[in-house]
Amino acid sequence: MSTNHYGVRRGARSHNVLSMAVALAAGFVAANSSAGPGDLASCTNLASLQIPNTTITLATFVAPTATLPGYCRVLATVAPQTDVEVRLPDNYANRYLHFGGGGFDGRIPNLDSPAMSGGVNPLTLGMVAVGSNGGHRSSPVSFFTDQALVLNYASQALQEADLVGKAAVQTYYGQPAKHRYFDGCSNGGKNASVIMASLGDDYDGVVSGDGVYGHSQENTGGSDMSGLTASWAVIQQLPRVSAANGALVYSAQLAACDAADGLVDGIIANPQGCHFDPAVLACSASSTTGCLSPTDIQSINAMRSDLLDTNGRVIGPPYGLANPSTVPGSTTGLASGFLAMAFRQPTFDPTTFTVAKHFTTTMQVLDGIYGMSGSIEGISHYLNQGKKLIVYHGWDDPLVQPFVSVRLYNSLQQTAGAGAANARVYMIPAMQHCGGGQGATNINLLGGIINWVEDGVAPNDSLVAQGSTFTRPVCAYPKYYKYTGGNPNNASSFTCTFPDGAASCPGNSQGHGNGGGDNGCPGNSGGH
Repeated sequence: MSTNHYGVRRGARSHNVLSMAVALAAGFVAANSSAGPGDLASCTNLASLQIPNTTITLATFVAPTATLPGYCRVLATVAPQTDVEVRLPDNYANRYLHFGGGGFDGRIPNLDSPAMSGGVNPLTLGMVAVGSNGGHRSSPVSFFTDQALVLNYASQALQEADLVGKAAVQTYYGQPAKHRYFDGCSNGGKNASVIMASLGDDYDGVVSGDGVYGHSQENTGGSDMSGLTASWAVIQQLPRVSAANGALVYSAQLAACDAADGLVDGIIANPQGCHFDPAVLACSASSTTGCLSPTDIQSINAMRSDLLDTNGRVIGPPYGLANPSTVPGSTTGLASGFLAMAFRQPTFDPTTFTVAKHFTTTMQVLDGIYGMSGSIEGISHYLNQGKKLIVYHGWDDPLVQPFVSVRLYNSLQQTAGAGAANARVYMIPAMQHCGGGQGATNINLLGGIINWVEDGVAPNDSLVAQGSTFTRPVCAYPKYYKYTGGNPNNASSFTCTFPDGAASCPGNSQGHGNGGGDNGCPGNSGGH
């Protein structure tokens, strides 16, 4: 069981409650021997399932279609506001998939399509699908001041959804799932870190995209919730870069760095090797349009640099090469929302935030009281049990800084020891938040984690991403792909390589200052 930096054991309550739920479910199975997949009566009987503080609101059988197996759909509410959905397929393959949420939650996610699954419905893979509304039904503003609901959002709803899912599986199939997975992006990636650190004993494989990891006092380099919140707030105070000038910067970066991977295709495969200085676009005395003002350059450099506390410690990560005009608008709601939670008030104007005045409380509440993200210690413990983790992040993400996942990689190299071999990080060129962008972003990472957990086949560099009309290899960080000749639309024409052509990267140092050292290989600059 992991602890946070305040010495609080995470997950103890959840394991006790889940054990109780499984015991109750086992008793229910004994009393209902007809339980089993594909049986209408056994599905509707789940309406009588007894789980502490829980009301089953629906148990109905959904008939098979040409593309989906039949399944039992269960809806439940764990008091006071945690709504849960469980889908139990007829073709059950002893697999269980827990979905992460999105944004500030408030609704059950779409269980038809997990993040980075190649568009595959988990039911076709014989997977039970489970998701929740994150512990509240209210609009974000109305739950920020309710500590119980914020605790639900941070972690408890994950435990409660698992309570319902486990009990339903035990009852319907007569035994627990053999292989248990979690998949989420953005807030779902934050959820994934909590799952590993708090409930990691109960999961075998996790896919986590654009997430949040660790606690600030673990010196994550800003990958934690308090560091992201502070960074988002500071960004709100920067002069805005216009859409035209943001596009100008993005185009200039491509002109400077696109060819470095061997192919001019509108994609920078290795953004950490692109040392683009926005000052080259500075306006002159004779030119004031189609160029960058001093405040534009100031804002871009601030976004792409570490945020430091008053002692010079790195507390927030930099952005990559995303269009700088898109970042402030993407992060406004997140900055105000997490600060409102930290200070327990309906709203918080992020333009009034200062590191000196507000960061300590933000850190103490988001990390210590709410445990918004799972600790690096807990994630390392998960990996050292032989459990598997796939992390992915778009290099052009304008919402969650891509260096969050780079810093997680570095932290795990230092903290997890041999367990770091059970994690893979994939940094996806030209991908935006949880997908989209100019790159190849359709990747079946869910299939990758299943193969790794069940067959022992690590994904490494074997995965292929689909773009609009082309494919690209998906390279395990710190490697990136280079064009080696042949059809430029075919992934087989590219090879995954380490930065600067190194044969390997035997050790990785925690990056500081504009991402320095963050490219995975010691001695190489990670500047932008």
